Amino acid sequence: MKLFNVFNSKQIRVAAVGGLTIKFLSAFFALLNGVMLARMLSIEDFGMYVLAFTTINIIAVPISLGFPTLIMRYIPKYIVSNDMASIKGLLIKTNSYIFFAHVIAFLLIIAAYYIWWNRFPESTITTFWYAFSLMPFLVFGSLRAAALRGLKLIILGELPETLLRNFILSVALLVYFFFKFELTPERAMLLHLVAGIMAFLSGYVFLKRKLLNQLRNIKPSYHRKEWVKQAIPYSVTQLVSILKKKSITYILVIFGSLEAVALFDVAMRGATLVSFTLSALNNAVSPFISAAFTQNNIKSVQKIVTKSNRIIFVFALPVALVFIIGGEPLISWVFGEAYALAYIPLAILCISQLVNALAGSAGPVLNMTGNQSYLSRNQIHMMILSLALSIPLVIYYDVLGGAIAFSLVLVVQNILLVWFIKKRLNVNMTIF
Repeated sequence: MKLFNVFNSKQIRVAAVGGLTIKFLSAFFALLNGVMLARMLSIEDFGMYVLAFTTINIIAVPISLGFPTLIMRYIPKYIVSNDMASIKGLLIKTNSYIFFAHVIAFLLIIAAYYIWWNRFPESTITTFWYAFSLMPFLVFGSLRAAALRGLKLIILGELPETLLRNFILSVALLVYFFFKFELTPERAMLLHLVAGIMAFLSGYVFLKRKLLNQLRNIKPSYHRKEWVKQAIPYSVTQLVSILKKKSITYILVIFGSLEAVALFDVAMRGATLVSFTLSALNNAVSPFISAAFTQNNIKSVQKIVTKSNRIIFVFALPVALVFIIGGEPLISWVFGEAYALAYIPLAILCISQLVNALAGSAGPVLNMTGNQSYLSRNQIHMMILSLALSIPLVIYYDVLGGAIAFSLVLVVQNILLVWFIKKRLNVNMTIF
């Protein structure tokens, strides 16, 4: 049996193969971008770029209010009941809520500028302003991607924000490299902004053709209370999750240096490749899990989860072994000798990502089956644990300490999620 024929549904096979292909290409161009940025910027300037991009990723989560996950869960549900009016109402309300959230966020950013960060160096200020300008395109792009994934158009949902944005940025950076233009953190972020705008516009065209044109003459139906009630746990989960992941960047800045941020980012870029199939298949199977659970078909949920997790692990293991065994010369050759110190953190992060791959689609299963409140509580507990571990470990062991803290928390979290899903849903999240 061929690897991808483990899925009986042709729709899931197409979504999985297409999602994996796009994620692979996106990961390639993201890695290429990281290599070029590391080569063309000083290690401190690269750390500044990473800090600015990390900041907007954190701010984007409370602005999105958990609506992308809500959309991805409810659109398959409304399609099962042929309720197109509710789909239109959901899209209208989520976009309007996020627009006002953006207005509030930018007012706070402007106030913070005049109170605090206007005293930073000019290059830092410009880099952050370009980053903040990119943020709306990322957030509204995530809504569009969620809607397309909810329609089970996984490839179109993934293409703009993952592959296309990274590809456009790669082309721009290659132009700078071959023509020997001087690259600064602010110019790098400006290039990212242009790539983000172009990716967003292409994604809007996809959504308009596949859904918005069909909804044009339909009167919207609104379920505001239900949507807001369901979105709150998603928002909390996503905010705490990204704080847990990205807080180490700020801890490294506070107790270390921008150089430490750059080293940790290089290690994370490598470790992320270990589980790149995880996010690809999670996006592919999430709407199918939602539809199966809506029909009370737990056997189908189990079949999807087991087979997708096995694929995830088959891809994750060889990548992890390559980085663990030969990571040091590989980092030095790709990123430069200045980044060789990222090897040990990379090896530690790869081990934790293998555990993450073993647990597979735990997050999507909880989100798509209405158990997002437990995931929210779990994320809060893990964030507290992360802060408690990372601060002393970073103080004493710098980048290595950050990698140890991140990995320990990820392993503990996956163990707890697998145990809860087995107890609550009687779904086995392991590959066995």
